[in-house]
Amino acid sequence: MSHISYFGNEEYSFTITRDEKGRKIGKLVNIKTGDILSDNMFQRVMPENVPNLLNVAKVIISAAWQDGKILPSERKAFDEAFKNVNFSHKQKKEIEKEFVDPTPIKKLIKNIKTREEKLLILETSLLLVVADNEFHPKEKTFIETIVKEFDLDSHDFVLLYNILPERVKKYIVKENIHETLEINADEIRVVDKFTKKKKDKEVSHDQVYHHFIDSWKNRSTRYRRLSVY
Repeated sequence: MSHISYFGNEEYSFTITRDEKGRKIGKLVNIKTGDILSDNMFQRVMPENVPNLLNVAKVIISAAWQDGKILPSERKAFDEAFKNVNFSHKQKKEIEKEFVDPTPIKKLIKNIKTREEKLLILETSLLLVVADNEFHPKEKTFIETIVKEFDLDSHDFVLLYNILPERVKKYIVKENIHETLEINADEIRVVDKFTKKKKDKEVSHDQVYHHFIDSWKNRSTRYRRLSVY
């Protein structure tokens, strides 16, 4: 087996390796007791994060609803991205309800507490709402609503802007969302000057949802406060 990556917090360590068939598997250990909770677990979000992940996922579904519909491609991509997440039967029923009758966004936001959750939701929502190459007025209102409710600081918004692809940044500037995000024109010019240009690729719903899962698992390093200028 080859070692791939490692995640951990104060209670658990989770080592991901690849087995002889090339599949990613995980070993979950309770650090305090030393108990191996699982040594052949297919890669999934760590169990203690699932309740928060459910709330975050509900907000992401709400973002997908802002243009008035859930495309079959969106639902298929969502199911594929979350297939290895160990949601309970009750939680799965909650998710099904969200796809039919989404919870009002202001009610959902009350359950989002940490800075990392807020950044993840905002980043993924921005990617999701422009995945169809459009930015509807309701989608713009949705983004501005969560920005206001999350009350992140300007350093976080500069960090977020720095990691977004060019195709999303252009909407931020065109729609003056950068004013809502508390990023002024001077900050944008400086960030753009010192950010390496990457070849911009089209973003599908499938890519957005997989990006969401990957970002969630790596959130502790992804949203570190880095000096960008």
